[in-house]
Amino acid sequence: MAEAWGISGPDFWWLYALAIALPFTIAGLHALWLRRGFHDGEKLPTVHHVAALAGGTARVTDTVVAAMLEREQARLGGSGRLYRTPLIPVDPLGQELAGALSATPDHRLREWMSRGPAMRALWADLGRRGLVVREGRRRLWWRIAAVGYAVLLAIGTARWFAGDGGGILSALLVVTLVLLIVTLRFGRTDYQGRTTIAGREVLAEAKTDRSLVAGAAGTVALRGVAAYPDREVARILSRHAGPPGKDTRAFAWGDGIGTDTGGL
Repeated sequence: MAEAWGISGPDFWWLYALAIALPFTIAGLHALWLRRGFHDGEKLPTVHHVAALAGGTARVTDTVVAAMLEREQARLGGSGRLYRTPLIPVDPLGQELAGALSATPDHRLREWMSRGPAMRALWADLGRRGLVVREGRRRLWWRIAAVGYAVLLAIGTARWFAGDGGGILSALLVVTLVLLIVTLRFGRTDYQGRTTIAGREVLAEAKTDRSLVAGAAGTVALRGVAAYPDREVARILSRHAGPPGKDTRAFAWGDGIGTDTGGL
């Protein structure tokens, strides 16, 4: 039966070992390429882009709150609750937050904003600029690699049952199974807040652009809500910030849903 494969045992083992290395190598190199990103040379258009690269969705929401307080589009009541004013924000994120203030508790604002279309549009724009990792594409390549390992595992198992089940092939089957599990994990895990190398370079440039990160909004975008210039306001906002919402990264090519984390 082994001869029916047309490849002798040692030759099959070498070819099988090479085939095992290819899916992981290709998917891994593609993931590293995505981590590099790219930059079209243009500066970041808004302080919200800075906040997203510096601290993800939660930081964006805090920056919108800071900007609205600074422009008197929102105010803090005696109890520390945020209220909207007659002044209406012109930017989409500000408009969404203003619409949520009367119906959403302050500690739920981050979560509510993370699901909104304006936040999704912000992440999509960052993706188009090559400043955040395209999670959908990264996961897709790892899933393709997992399919490859499933096929290789089936072929190797069939060869093993066909009577060519030496110790070398058994070891290769174990390696294939391990790599299948690893690629499945990488294909399912959605790493949040992954700014690309290009994104970190752009963020470093933005930190010195006072026209972009001026005022309370700029301070919060770079350093967080605890850095709000007014200490009492910073204390109240920090108390009501609540847990961060999950970053929404819905790109045109189907990415799913920031703070940089490891992993391919």
